[in-house]
Amino acid sequence: MTPKEKAESLLALMYDVDFWDDEDQPIMQHHHARKCALIAVDEIINVIEDNCLEYDDNYWNEVKTEMNKL
Repeated sequence: MTPKEKAESLLALMYDVDFWDDEDQPIMQHHHARKCALIAVDEIINVIEDNCLEYDDNYWNEVKTEMNKL
């Protein structure tokens, strides 16, 4: 999955079905969903760094960059 696709996927996850009102309007606004997704990405990066895990450090930073474009 490309960083852009991952960013879109994480953002979509924040628009869970439970966050819709009776008139099918999103309760969580776009900027709140994006902020939640960015928090999730930061947590992923922190866990990886704290546990000295091998990973492509550019990937998650690119996901953050793409997330900010959404």
